[in-house]
Amino acid sequence: MTYNTTSMEDEDRKVVFQMPENDKCVDCGTAHAEWASVSYGTILCLDCSGVHRSLGVHLSFVRSIKMDAWSEKQLQVMKSGGNAQCRAFLQKWGVNVDYDRSKIKERYESPAAELYREVLKARIEGRPEPTELPEQKEAANAAPMKMKMEGFGSTPHPSTLPKKKKKKFSKKAIIAGVASAAIGVGAVAIQLSKNNR
Repeated sequence: MTYNTTSMEDEDRKVVFQMPENDKCVDCGTAHAEWASVSYGTILCLDCSGVHRSLGVHLSFVRSIKMDAWSEKQLQVMKSGGNAQCRAFLQKWGVNVDYDRSKIKERYESPAAELYREVLKARIEGRPEPTELPEQKEAANAAPMKMKMEGFGSTPHPSTLPKKKKKKFSKKAIIAGVASAAIGVGAVAIQLSKNNR
């Protein structure tokens, strides 16, 4: 499947930025934001776009308004979404929409945010818009595992890993292992000397 992509044209940009509340970041209110979450049809500042990227593309697909290529479908989402519409939808379902960057993860992992993503998809695809919150998955309700993380990756610090028990071998087992290895080496040496005659 191929997608026609193009940079966001000035006309499209004008339409998007003239939508209610699209003159600022949907999450923190910073003016002149130039990033977008295609998943919600919203405008983001650089800092909040980084937080959205950390959520994963399954929750928020982030694009630069000026630098990235846009498919026609992505442009349609931006024109049918908008900051004011997204915030009103989430607020209707009891999600905190205060301008607070620390609430981004909680906000967009909510069932209401999942429903809004599905509403926008249905709108673009010409399907009936869903009206019920999706059921929460059990993993979302599980308590997060707490580990001390270091560095740039997600590898846990060695001090947080469970200690492995060392196997103890008796002296007899060690001697038997060494003897077996010696016999094996001796047998190979005898075979080699026979082949060289």
